[in-house]
Order: sequence, then structure tokens, then C-alpha cells
Amino acid sequence: MMIPIVGFSQLTTTNPDTVCYQTNGSIYQVPSLGAGYTYTWTVAAPGVITSGQGTNQIGVNWSAAAPGLINNAISVTASGPGNCPSAPVTLNVFILNVVPTITAIGPFCQGASCVTLTGTPAGGTFTGTGVSNGQFCPTIAGPGTHTITYTYTSNGCTFTATTTVTVNSTPVLSPIQHN
Repeated sequence: MMIPIVGFSQLTTTNPDTVCYQTNGSIYQVPSLGAGYTYTWTVAAPGVITSGQGTNQIGVNWSAAAPGLINNAISVTASGPGNCPSAPVTLNVFILNVVPTITAIGPFCQGASCVTLTGTPAGGTFTGTGVSNGQFCPTIAGPGTHTITYTYTSNGCTFTATTTVTVNSTPVLSPIQHN
């Protein structure tokens, strides 16, 4: 039996549970056994129980956890009438961290053609001044330093990367004069 997990408005029993890196609000629960039962939860460090100890549902702060798998991250037992304890139920937790990157571009002259943006892992979206349909267009951005953001989503977790790109003004000469 696995611990049902409340997340994104649905109950799941997936083991390991996937938690977004630096998450501060995961909820875990087991079905209630009824009145008179006390639940004892244990959470592996650096996870911290923030609410619910003694009940069939707890809140956990995983924000200090490093990315990767935490075996037996959560355990719960129940005691009822006669103080007889249940066998423990455990859950592994995988702290998901994706570090997206953007391939550097520029600098550009103001009249330069649009350039296709590349981010890894593939499948994210680009936003920023001068960004349109996955391309950076210096003529749309105009002169200056612009920030481009790459947003990648995996398993309900959102990760971002940013880079800056410079667009230089096109110099304008006056007509040639003869003295």
C-alpha cells in the first residue's frame, strides 16, 4: 500500500512522488481510519512537516532538499483503540530540478534579420522584447539590452533560464558635402 498524494487537485499513488525543486507546500495523506486513530508521520531531512502531525494528512516543505531521489522520504503509522500500531507505509520522493539553458546570441545591429532561438531541453517557450515565434528579431526589439526568458515545464514543474542580448543602433550619416 502506498501513500496517496494530493497534488494538482488529484489523488495519486505514484511511487516515487515527484516534487518540484525548492517546493514549499506538498500535501500527503492516507485515507482516514475513523475517529480515535492517531497518525505518526516521519519525513526524512531536509524535508520538514509544516502541518498535520497526528492527523491523516500532513504538509511538507521540501525547499531545502537537493535534487534527486530520497528513499523512504515519508513514513506513516496509525494507532487506534488499544494503542495497536499499524505497519508503516512509506513513500519515496524524487526532487525534480531541470536547469534549462539558452544558446547565446548577438550582439546585433538594429537592422539584422531574425535569429532562431535555441534552448535545452527542447520543448520550452521563449518570451521577451523582440521575441516572436521562437525567434529574436532585432528590428522589433530595437536598440538596447534585452532579456530573453526560456521557460520549460516538466511533470507540472516550471523552470526558467534568462539571457541578455544587445542590439546596437544603426549609425546614420549626413549627406556628403563638398567645400
